[in-house]
Amino acid sequence: MKPNIFNRFWLMLIILALAAIACKGGNTPVEPTTPENPVNNPPPTESGAGLSQTERAHLISATVQIYGLFNENGQLTPRYTGSGTILSPYGMILTNAHVASPASQGEPDMEPDALGIAIVESEDKPPVPSYLAEVRAVDGFLDLAVIQITSTVDGSNVDPASLNFPYVELGDSNLTHVGDHVSIFGFPGIGGDTITFTEGSVSGFTSENPIGDRAWIKTDATIAGGNSGGLGADDNARIIGVPTQASSGAGGNVTDCRQIQDTNNDGQVDQNDSCIPIGGFINALRPIELAKPLIQAAQSGKQYVSQYTQSGVVTEAGSGNEAASNFAWLEAAYSPEGCDLGNVVSSFPSNTLCIGASFDYSGMTPGELVREQWYLNGSPVSEYSYAWEWETNGSFGTYLPNNGDPLPDGEYYLEMHAGSSDQVIGTSGKVTVGSGGGGTTPPPSSQGDTVTVYGVITDADTGRPISGAYVFVLSPGITYDQWGRENYTDKYIEASLKTDSNGGYSITGIPRNTQFTIVFAADGYNDKFGDNLEASSNDPDQLELNVAMNK
Repeated sequence: MKPNIFNRFWLMLIILALAAIACKGGNTPVEPTTPENPVNNPPPTESGAGLSQTERAHLISATVQIYGLFNENGQLTPRYTGSGTILSPYGMILTNAHVASPASQGEPDMEPDALGIAIVESEDKPPVPSYLAEVRAVDGFLDLAVIQITSTVDGSNVDPASLNFPYVELGDSNLTHVGDHVSIFGFPGIGGDTITFTEGSVSGFTSENPIGDRAWIKTDATIAGGNSGGLGADDNARIIGVPTQASSGAGGNVTDCRQIQDTNNDGQVDQNDSCIPIGGFINALRPIELAKPLIQAAQSGKQYVSQYTQSGVVTEAGSGNEAASNFAWLEAAYSPEGCDLGNVVSSFPSNTLCIGASFDYSGMTPGELVREQWYLNGSPVSEYSYAWEWETNGSFGTYLPNNGDPLPDGEYYLEMHAGSSDQVIGTSGKVTVGSGGGGTTPPPSSQGDTVTVYGVITDADTGRPISGAYVFVLSPGITYDQWGRENYTDKYIEASLKTDSNGGYSITGIPRNTQFTIVFAADGYNDKFGDNLEASSNDPDQLELNVAMNK
């Protein structure tokens, strides 16, 4: 049982709602979906002129709002919202992968600690936060997911067999044609707190490799951000598609995104709320036929395996038998697009802009996490993480750049990690750049005369790393304001560098017991700085300082 860590917003709304929701049903169901009858696929009927009032009311009651909840100081707090459609009386819900599990689309930092489900009690009132749900099947490529209600908001377990939700029957999107009427239900940010209904016509279809011709159903119905994961219904009141954020038609671009809704429910609209797309629209549905394999897997309790692969997205745990060996150092010609690898070398001269390495590998799984950890004089200097996109066995080349600046002289080596356990699968020998040994990153020591300051620079709004940001350490006694009054002259800069592609930096050799100023700057961002900083004799050799910058 999950502990009750919901904030007051959820607790206040649930007291009067649970008893009514648990026994609330919709229209008399046809045949309940069960593992023995995994997909209720009705016979085709002609498209009508629209839904009746009774049918609209039923579909409204089967549309839910989904909250991505994050544990903050012992309370589950909503950070983003989406929509979903109840597909069975037992609380099975279809939505988007980016709503249910952002990690499936390569955003593990956005993966919620829980999924909250809010139920529509009345069409003119906000939905009532009532349940928690868990992911049962997810496909990051299709941006589809099936989740199952498992408990009430206070963490009490729920027996799905005891539920009797209104639900939506599955249609057949292959029988959908241009000109057919379509109705959209969901919770877009521009629609306020209550459910929003829009309607229109099927205006066409869009292909996508490797799915085929009917990868998307285009529509002229207005579908704004927040509708993601909601309900696209035909005139038989059956679901034929899912409004999807990454849809086709306008390149998926959002023309305007602003904080206009109290998404974190703290009682005010400010920069702490998620931005809501208000100038861009989805205008396309993911066809229900593509969701049926996920629905079948979720209902039968089987593991869903996507037939599609996602470039750059971690989808696999790894084999546990990965290995990297036969490392060699390679020449690497720098360009802004990357470094071109060349001949095998035994060392690199001073002012080298990029160093390369190659190795043989085995036991790799496409889609697993791989991490490169680079070291300079025994200390971590840079790391890169990515999803493996190559064969199980073979040879691989990589490189260490420095954003067009010379790499510090010193002794380098590379450590390769792989799999969900981040195990070390191989370590290169050491290679020197320039004279070696001196460098700008000293070997680890215990309370030496200097310290290393390192960290990551990110965008305060998105949390994304800022590549190529500047880090300056000013001369002792010089503050940021004094430096500015001197027109930021170089004579007061003791050390400087640019962040790597992951926003990381590491500045070494800062004396202990001496006041210094550190400045962070990036194009398009306000400077950040710390004046009169000082590392005492008791501070560790490695000091972490992460910075979030505002525009």
